[in-house]
Amino acid sequence: MKKALTYRFVLSDDEVGRAWLREYYRRPGWRLWRVIGGPCFVGLGVAMATSSELLSRGVGIATIVMGVWYAAKPLIGARAVVASRRKRGLSDREIEVRLDKGGVRIDDGQVRKELAWSDVRRAGEGSEYFWYEVGRGNRATIPKRVVDDADALREKLAEHTEFES
Repeated sequence: MKKALTYRFVLSDDEVGRAWLREYYRRPGWRLWRVIGGPCFVGLGVAMATSSELLSRGVGIATIVMGVWYAAKPLIGARAVVASRRKRGLSDREIEVRLDKGGVRIDDGQVRKELAWSDVRRAGEGSEYFWYEVGRGNRATIPKRVVDDADALREKLAEHTEFES
């Protein structure tokens, strides 16, 4: 019988913000567009704004504004997630994640959630954390700084999920 893996950690606001941004760009569907969309709109808008026709210039300026918004939206979203976390008093809350033969248990002292392995769609490893996906694009993280045996965690996740490295 393989033993359960248990990790206890406090995620810093910086870790949450960086992870949220990374996962925003890695989410399924339109991944490439999330990276190039803003600059494409800005470029198209600049080309249109230099037109001699008034309507084209107006549409060009609106397209530039839309491109800037599309490029800035993920940064604003990350800041909003961190601000909401601080406001709710979650910045210093210790989280316990336990992975065993039955699934994943998450406990932060106030909320406890148990996920069967069938509810965990995919998992993987990033440069700073391991992640597991519990819904379409909805991922949770385990920072590498608290993982003493990365091979055991990789093996556990690969055994029960579609593991990406």
